[in-house]
Amino acid sequence: MSWPTRSTLLAMERTPSVASGKSEEELRDQILVQLNGTFTGGATGETFVQRGKTDILVTVEDRHVFVGECKWWGGSKACSEAVDQLLSYLPWRNEKAALILFIDRKDTTAVIDKTDDAIRAHAAFKRVGPSSDEPAARRNFVLGHPDDMDREIQVAALFAVMPKAGAGTTP
Repeated sequence: MSWPTRSTLLAMERTPSVASGKSEEELRDQILVQLNGTFTGGATGETFVQRGKTDILVTVEDRHVFVGECKWWGGSKACSEAVDQLLSYLPWRNEKAALILFIDRKDTTAVIDKTDDAIRAHAAFKRVGPSSDEPAARRNFVLGHPDDMDREIQVAALFAVMPKAGAGTTP
């Protein structure tokens, strides 16, 4: 699942004028355009799943193959709360999810490290997932399902570095 999302996030970073001043919802819609091109309309936004509305849901046939939550970085506590939110959307059979974090270019490396720390400190954390070929763009984790800690969920933290609303577009 990561390839369409990864290429979309990279495109957003490379053309900050497209992403500048956009809300989480507007950035999510840009991701959905790409996913719907790949999954022929199988990606939806603000879709009710389990205990709330997830930002991104990709369905193939009758299976949810991807659940994603988009957030602007708001600190370690907000990151942990975003993981709680993401996990609350996962029915027992779901195995893959992603937390897509938009970072406003200030102290990006520290933010990625703080995200890593926050997820490792989360009550559902089981272990680090497979290494990413680009850890500055993606970190992988294995978390337990909130209703059944024996059920393992592969969670990717995906990072997009871009200007936040009102920020300039030059690096």
